[in-house]
Amino acid sequence: MPSLRRIRWAKIRITAVALVAVAIVSTLFYLLTGGTLLQPKVTLYLFIPDATGLARGSPVRVDGIGVGKVVSVTLTRSNNPDRVVNLAMTVERDHLSEIPADSTAQISSDTLIGDKFVDIDSGTNPNPIRPGAEITYKEQTAALLKRLDLAQFESQLRIIDATVTDIEQGRNRVGEFVVGEQMYTDLQRRLADLQRAIRDAVDTSTAVGSAFYTDRLYRKISDPLLELDRALARLQSGQGDAGRLLRDSAQYEQLLKSAADFRRAIADLSASDFAQSDRLYADWNRRLASFIQSVDEMNATPLFNSSEWYDNLAGALNGMRDGVREFRQDPRKYLRVKLF
Repeated sequence: MPSLRRIRWAKIRITAVALVAVAIVSTLFYLLTGGTLLQPKVTLYLFIPDATGLARGSPVRVDGIGVGKVVSVTLTRSNNPDRVVNLAMTVERDHLSEIPADSTAQISSDTLIGDKFVDIDSGTNPNPIRPGAEITYKEQTAALLKRLDLAQFESQLRIIDATVTDIEQGRNRVGEFVVGEQMYTDLQRRLADLQRAIRDAVDTSTAVGSAFYTDRLYRKISDPLLELDRALARLQSGQGDAGRLLRDSAQYEQLLKSAADFRRAIADLSASDFAQSDRLYADWNRRLASFIQSVDEMNATPLFNSSEWYDNLAGALNGMRDGVREFRQDPRKYLRVKLF
């Protein structure tokens, strides 16, 4: 059972979420209404003979600028054919000064087939219309003729006629689709390609079909994962060198012991006479100086300073070489046998 503290915290969170949701909905509603939800409004009335195309929510414009909307469309049951329908309109109070008292209204649309709206033409009276007053209705025939550009309408009709002619003769994409068979053939070929692709997808002998309807792809993915799982299990159970290293601390202790021995060897070397005193260094220096002195004395002897010894030795060797050459050429000159 949840504790009292958790229940209170849940209530606080629910309350916070509800408040945030209400704030978001209020903001959205305010923005969707154009930011005019809290602005004061007044009601104006308009009597018209026919309300075709008008409904609750239809815009109300003054010289093309939106100032309100229609809030109700009711029948008056009047015998006057010009006052059959009563339109109640709400207009923002700030825009009331833009509607003179002698203004007139008519039912208009942006295009010939567009949605209807109440179009108020501002008059010339310096006094604005009063809240709850009636606006005079004006027939829209003159306004329609004023807004309708016959030359432009004829131009649009010519464009439509040319487009329909192109469609009938197959000179554009729509005409090719309606009259010709090329687009139909292309569509049929693409549908055939799609059908073959679907057939290949459901065929287990293809790569796509085997991937969808067999477990080969699954095994290709799962087998390495299973092998990895088995390897981790072997490591966890202490099998192999890595497993024994993870589970048995003997190798780790041996490594620690080797590191300790190495540290002791370094400490012994640091504490030795070689590292602590310069006696060995002085002995080596003295011996090296003695050796250098011996070499200098040897270089100072006549054997190295004069070429006499070299010349005598070279002469003796040359004489020996000549004697050997003569002996090889005429050995009898040197081998004389004397008989007694």
